[in-house]
Amino acid sequence: MNRYSGKTSTAIIPYPDNKILLIKRNTPPFIGYWALPGGRMDPGETVEQTVIREVREETGLESVVVEVIGDYVEKGNKDNVEYEYYPRCFVVRIVGGELRKQDSEVQEMQLFSLNALPTPLAFEHEKMLEDYVSRQKREP
Repeated sequence: MNRYSGKTSTAIIPYPDNKILLIKRNTPPFIGYWALPGGRMDPGETVEQTVIREVREETGLESVVVEVIGDYVEKGNKDNVEYEYYPRCFVVRIVGGELRKQDSEVQEMQLFSLNALPTPLAFEHEKMLEDYVSRQKREP
């Protein structure tokens, strides 16, 4: 059985009209699942540096961290893969770059309304998005 574990980061990238960017994964253990951009930390990186690098690598966009949504745990077994990730979810703002998908990790990218999210969503991303929406409702 393959095993994946470690600290990771994910990015909520808001767009006008209450939309966010999601990617369809092309990597185990969730090939074909919709997800927030993000991934595992490289040695020597902070989790904030990870999210900025992952957004750039997966989408071609340059970003800055706006806020932290929270810390999560993603554990399970799927398709002979055991995973145990500890992601921190961020809201990021795009500051440059050109939207383009990374062929090796991303099948496709698409904007989705927060009111009409696709399924299946990978890992704890549904909970991350619920927390994000909840925070948006509390802000004036």
